[in-house]
Amino acid sequence: MERRITEEQATKAILDWLEANDWKIICFDFPQSGTGVSLHPNEELRTTKNKGAFIPDIVAIKNGTVIFFENKDRFLLDDFIKVQDLRNNNDYSNSIVRLLAEFEYSKILYGVGLVHSDNTEQKTNLHLDKIDFAIFYHENKTIKIQFDPKQLFK
Repeated sequence: MERRITEEQATKAILDWLEANDWKIICFDFPQSGTGVSLHPNEELRTTKNKGAFIPDIVAIKNGTVIFFENKDRFLLDDFIKVQDLRNNNDYSNSIVRLLAEFEYSKILYGVGLVHSDNTEQKTNLHLDKIDFAIFYHENKTIKIQFDPKQLFK
C-alpha cells in the first residue's frame, strides 16, 4: 500500500526548498507542531478573542517580498478562498504589521503549497485568480513551481 504524503512532509520540503533559494523563514507551522504564529483579525472586526484567528503555514521574506503559504496535502477550495480573502482584505493588517515589524518589505503575496496529484493540479488551475503563487511537492521529493506570474521564484 502506498503511503500518502502528509501536509507536514510537504511543509518541511517547501521550507528546505525556500531556504536553499535564499528565502529567510519568518515563521512556520504544520499540524500539531505548535510552532506557528496566530494572526488575529483587526480589533474592530473581532467578536471574541480568538474567533477568526489563522496560523499561516509558512511566512518567508526575500528582497523585500514577504510570502504567506497555506499548505495542504490535497486541494481544498476553502483554503483558496482563505488566501483570496487575505489578498483582498486588510482584516489582518495589524497582526501582519506586528509579525513583520523587524523586517523591511515592500509587498506581501499569498499562495499555496500542495502535494501534487493530477486532480489537485486541475482544480488549482481553475482557481488561480484566488492566489499569487502555487508550489507543488511531488512524490519524487521535488518542488515544482506551478503558478508564479510575478516571478517570485525565478
